[in-house]
Order: sequence, then C-alpha cells, then structure tokens
Amino acid sequence: MHLFLHIGDHKTGTTSIQAFLRRRAAELEAVGIYVPTAGTYSPESGHHQLAFELLEDKRWNPAHGGLLELLEELRRCPLPRAVISCEDLSLLVVRPDRLRRLEASLLAEGHTVSWLMFLRRVDDYLESLYCELMRSGIRARLGYPGFAFPFLLRGRRYSKFCDYRAFVRRWRGLSDSPLHLLDYDRAVGAEGLLPRFLQAIGAPESLIEANHAAPVLNQRREQITRHFRSVLGPLLMARFHRSNQRALHG
Repeated sequence: MHLFLHIGDHKTGTTSIQAFLRRRAAELEAVGIYVPTAGTYSPESGHHQLAFELLEDKRWNPAHGGLLELLEELRRCPLPRAVISCEDLSLLVVRPDRLRRLEASLLAEGHTVSWLMFLRRVDDYLESLYCELMRSGIRARLGYPGFAFPFLLRGRRYSKFCDYRAFVRRWRGLSDSPLHLLDYDRAVGAEGLLPRFLQAIGAPESLIEANHAAPVLNQRREQITRHFRSVLGPLLMARFHRSNQRALHG
C-alpha cells in the first residue's frame, strides 16, 4: 500500500482537509483511497493521537489508538492507497528518533510513503500561528513582536520554522521517503485547497471537480496583529520569502 502522510504545515487548511477526509471517507474508499480511523478522536479529526503518541505529548490517549493500532488497521485494508493527516507530525523534524520510528514501522510492513506539506507565505503564516496560539492560551512576552523577533533572528523557534529551506533540508536528511511541497497561496487563489490536495493523493477528476469550491476553514486575519503588520510583514518577507520560494518551487 502507498501511504500519503499529510504533515501540515500548521495554519494551511489542515482542519478543512481533515474534516473532508473523515466526512467523505466512504467516497474516497470507493476510488481506492483509505482513511484510517486509528489515531483519531472525533468523527472529523485528523490523526492527532498518532502524533501525540510519537511526540510524547500529554494529550496522548491510548483509547484512541496510536501507531500499533494504525499498523493493524492497515493490515486489514485491501486498498492500494491510504491517507493520514496531522499537522503535528511536522514537529517530528526535531525528534529524529520518532520520525525514523514512524517511517521504519510503515516501511517494515511493506508500505511505501510520501510526505505531503502545504507551505504558506511567511508573513500570513506567522500571524495566523500567533493568533492560534493566543486562542489556545499560550502567551508571548511583548505580544506579537516578542513572538516574531526570534523567528526573524534565527529562522525558527522551538519546532516551528519560518525558514522553509532549513525545514526541508532537515526533514529530507532524516527521511528516505519523498517530501512533496504544495503551495498553499497558489492553491487557494487558483484551483482551491481541497482540489489541490486531492490531486496530490491521486483522487479521480470527478471527485476533484466536485470539491472545486469547497471553503477553507479558520481562514482569517486578526485584529491583534494588525498594528504590527506594516512593519513586521515586510521584514519577514525580506528575510525569508525569496529562499522559501526557492525551496517550494526549486
């Protein structure tokens, strides 16, 4: 079986993609694409419990299944392809042992793997990420400037990267399977996010066309960053945009 592992990035329409995969699992199965349930915790969630287990996150709940349950479920599936989606899997870039464990476990079962990742222009991405963390109760000293400046100085903070070339280089150095990069902004402005994702996993044209106008959930710009947008946005773009575009399209 060929496995597509959609690893994010955060704030690139992952909620929309995951809800679609779970809601339309039967339609996808009818065209040969399986959506596992192991590692999910609600009828519309992605495979977050798989990532939580690998990352040793306190939100890990064995009742929802993890890697072993996923492997067992895939053994019972006769279809040629499957898709797994969780943006937190991208955080494995700073946990090489866990990334290798995931990949090795899948390859040992005879599967092949492709990693899929949407990347978004860096100024919009960082604003959206900051606002999401604020809604989750994570506060930054000095507000958005205090959050953004470490990215400007170092290209990354914790396990999140604004320097996509650095992320890609590191991921590809850890994995033997291909990492396919998809342009979030181009997809949203052209064929649509879900159609672009469905193309990437080999869905038939009829299914792609039927979801051409599907909306992207949680897509908004926030008031809490607007005061800093005119200064920090150009700085972020000057620092990262050209090299990020080379990573995405080079």
